Amino acid sequence: MNEMKERLIDLNFFNYINILFKLFSFKYAFNYKNHKNYIKIYTLNINYNMILNFRDLMVFKYVTLSDLTAVNYPDFFKSLELNYFFLSYKLSSKYNLKHFLNKEDLILSIMDIYANANWLEREVWDLYGIKFIYHQDLRRILTDYGFVGHPLLKLFPLTGFSELRYDDVLEKIIKEELELTQSYRYFIFYNPWILSSLHKYKTQ
Repeated sequence: MNEMKERLIDLNFFNYINILFKLFSFKYAFNYKNHKNYIKIYTLNINYNMILNFRDLMVFKYVTLSDLTAVNYPDFFKSLELNYFFLSYKLSSKYNLKHFLNKEDLILSIMDIYANANWLEREVWDLYGIKFIYHQDLRRILTDYGFVGHPLLKLFPLTGFSELRYDDVLEKIIKEELELTQSYRYFIFYNPWILSSLHKYKTQ
């Protein structure tokens, strides 16, 4: 009996997914995947109307933006993957919108649709350098205001550019340029994240 109920629930959810795909995916997305109550939609263009429909239509009701994050793939043609995660309590479902872009691309802010996107978009800009236009207060939120670069990009050096330390003479915390004085060591200056044959190091 429980198995029959689960199959009916899965069948109803599958019908919702078909409606979603027919209404939106052909127009805005190039691929989508569905695994039980978890949906992934891949797109190269984020559209306001698509997100509004997912939130407001009674058949979906993805009313909560649970998270917003990004991933950096240096080898890919579109090096950044922006991930929106939405929740629908009506369907007990999670919806993941994946958007592929380059660092120079501009993304529309969804602050007017989901208020909590304010801090999430600031965090993504701070760590990855993705710019959200029409954001009312796009500034750093995790790093300090004088920070240079975006630390979660694979091109960012693991040692950073500057350091903070306590000065015993001045009796305060100071910020200074990072200096590596280990001259006796031999450093290999290539990006370990980029998997390319051009970056192979040959020992002599």
